[in-house]
Amino acid sequence: MERTELQKRWDEAWESGLWAAPWKKLLEGLSPEDAAWSPQPQRHSIWQIVNHMIFWREEAIRRFNAGQPSTDEEIARRNFESPAAPTQVAWSETTARFSASQQRVRSTMAEAKTDIDKIRYLLAHDMYHQGQVAYLRAMRGKPTPE
Repeated sequence: MERTELQKRWDEAWESGLWAAPWKKLLEGLSPEDAAWSPQPQRHSIWQIVNHMIFWREEAIRRFNAGQPSTDEEIARRNFESPAAPTQVAWSETTARFSASQQRVRSTMAEAKTDIDKIRYLLAHDMYHQGQVAYLRAMRGKPTPE
């Protein structure tokens, strides 16, 4: 996939959705309780999935900019991280970080130095998790936004 096509699809996933609801709308209308809810004790919540996506977006950007990869300990701590407290303030901060990570990845994609063959996997990764979030929304009785 060429850089311009990848950027187009990345933008579409956020703005209008590729196969499902757009990312910018998929988290709307969720309370902190909805976002923190898990169907089973060892299953991830929407909040944990969003934290996972933010972490790996930030990790990818750091690596593309020749930064050191996170330690195994940091990955274990931050990957699918649970919220300290499921409050509205904390949920708003998480969704703002998610939005900011969307723009940072987009900017990184635009840089000629970025290896497009590596960063393109973020789109597939995020679309996989988009389906999980939509399913968890449905389990909470929340309609999928159009």
